[in-house]
Amino acid sequence: MPAAATILGSGGFIPTGARETSSLLLLDAAGDGAVVVDAGTGLRRLITDRALLRGRTRLDVLLTHFHIDHICGLAYLTELRGVEVCVHGPGAALYGTPTADVLHRLFSVPIMPIDFGVIGVGVAEIAPGGARFGGLEVAVRRQDLHTNPTLGFRFGDDLVWCTDTEEDPGTVAFARGARVLAHDAWGPPAAPGHAEPAGAARLATQAGVPRLVLIHVPPNADEADLHARAAAEHEHVTVATDGLALLDL
Repeated sequence: MPAAATILGSGGFIPTGARETSSLLLLDAAGDGAVVVDAGTGLRRLITDRALLRGRTRLDVLLTHFHIDHICGLAYLTELRGVEVCVHGPGAALYGTPTADVLHRLFSVPIMPIDFGVIGVGVAEIAPGGARFGGLEVAVRRQDLHTNPTLGFRFGDDLVWCTDTEEDPGTVAFARGARVLAHDAWGPPAAPGHAEPAGAARLATQAGVPRLVLIHVPPNADEADLHARAAAEHEHVTVATDGLALLDL
């Protein structure tokens, strides 16, 4: 189970002074490992605030998909010291292309000063089903209601993370019984492949999840409006902010 789950990046696509793009840090309560979900610009916090990984010797980075706002932070891994890192992507499972090939294509000369393959970071596949990283068990679900397929993650009964997906009825069963649902809320207006706050709230209500956190927040969002739209469908709503501790809600 996670000892802590902290949002490193709560924004969608465009970082702002208040929000980096998508990234979530989970600390393993049973060992010295940590898991990051998505490597948006929020991953830079692991470099600028070393205390976040104090005492941790391994970091597994799980990618929901390869859109640039979810992977650009991988470039920052060149500055992460003293931690063994492995990036797990859905290349083979969702797109028929090995994750290593995707990353090497995106992070190579001349876009990067060095090729991704020589920075000492491991690369592995992740697919729908289940996986375990130290003491952290994760259920993995394919999400087909985005511009390209993405993955949703569930960490036991503590937390479900569903970004870059529309209001998907399949999320209800996936999230049922969890304490917190963190769900995409890029809107209004509705955007292809994303959910509106009211839609995210309906899913949380149908799943019986007591806490809803709106993530992938638009850069110019009216937070009061986002909250009001979701609160019409669910009793306990939080608009995510960077640094939010999800297990303390």
